[in-house]
Order: sequence, then C-alpha cells, then structure tokens
Amino acid sequence: MGIRLLVVDDHRLVAEALVRLLQQDAAIQVVGLATTGPEALTLARSLRPSLVLMDVGLPGMDGIEATWTLRRQLPDIPVLILTMHEQEAYALEAMRAGAAGYLLKTAAPDELLEAVRAVARGEGIVYPKVSPAALQRVARAVARWRDPSALSRRELQVLQMISQGASIGEAAAQLQLSPHTVRNHLKGVYRKLGVRGRVEAAAYAVRRGLVKA
Repeated sequence: MGIRLLVVDDHRLVAEALVRLLQQDAAIQVVGLATTGPEALTLARSLRPSLVLMDVGLPGMDGIEATWTLRRQLPDIPVLILTMHEQEAYALEAMRAGAAGYLLKTAAPDELLEAVRAVARGEGIVYPKVSPAALQRVARAVARWRDPSALSRRELQVLQMISQGASIGEAAAQLQLSPHTVRNHLKGVYRKLGVRGRVEAAAYAVRRGLVKA
C-alpha cells in the first residue's frame, strides 16, 4: 500500500516544490495541501492520510500546536515535522507534541524521501543535533502522557485547578488540603508529565482536553 501524504506549509511555492519532489517516489501520493493549522486538521479528518508533513512556522496556529491537536484527535496519523528551525528546543517541543519525526528543510531530497518512508513504517527520525539524553527525557515524558493513569486523582484535581488560574491557597481551600500538600501534588504533576512549571502544565492540560482553554 502506498503512502498517502498531506503536506502542510504556508509558503505555496515551497509546498508545490515539495509535492513535485515527493511524487517522484511512486509509493508516495500527495492527497492534500494545507497552508494553515486549522486547514490541516480539517483535511486530515476528511482525507485520513497515512502521514502528515508539517511545517512549524504557520500563521495563527503554528505547526507544533497543530501537531498537538492532530495527535489528540487522530492518534493513528503520524506527523513528520519539516522546518528551518535547527535549535534543539524546537525539536524537543515537536516530540513533546507527539511528532514522529523532525527534519530540516536543508536536508537533501533523498533524506526527505527516506524520512517520509521511515515515519510511514512506524520508525522515528530526528535531526541529529538533538542530544540523546534530551530525547530520552522526552521519550519518558511522552510515554507517561499516553498513560491516563500517570496522575493520581488528587494530582489531576490540582492540575485542573491550577490550569484554570487558581492559586495554591485557593486550590488548598477548595480541596480541603494544606498548601504544603497541594505543592507536593503539583511537584508530582511536573515530574510525571515531564513539564517545567505551571505554564507548561497548564498548556498540557488544555491540549489534552483536561480543562477548557
């Protein structure tokens, strides 16, 4: 069976050049082309591609956020990020969002085609400047994210309240706990989810549908 590919890039000329390159491989069929995150989600739902090739620098909803949403709504469709951002932080954020691969637009054509094939086979591929230790941290966090039982009932309650703007004291009062206990639960949330602080924890909660944005 061939690879049904959805290409997402807000630069039309770049996107069309990618389509021409990708279709040189008889096993790859480009079934759709999107220029924004919301359009990519709509097309992914209707076309059900076997793989999404996603740019990061999209207007409005960027490629990382689009990947978060797509992976939550359509977890069977893998995402390969193709971007100009070579900083390790971008690659790690893409992995946290659930991307199966991360590749630079400076890659050779053969490297891009092989990356598409690899991700379609269920293999991961990441730009080599990302340190193995960092990838291991992300892999552990992502593995926990896929397990809804990673958080205890209290930890989940604390996460939801903090994400909705409650202070430590307010959460403690409502849950009838001491502020010290709430802080300990919050530390457990950070550790189990692999996030750094309230901002990342709140973003996780919103993206996973635990609280409303």
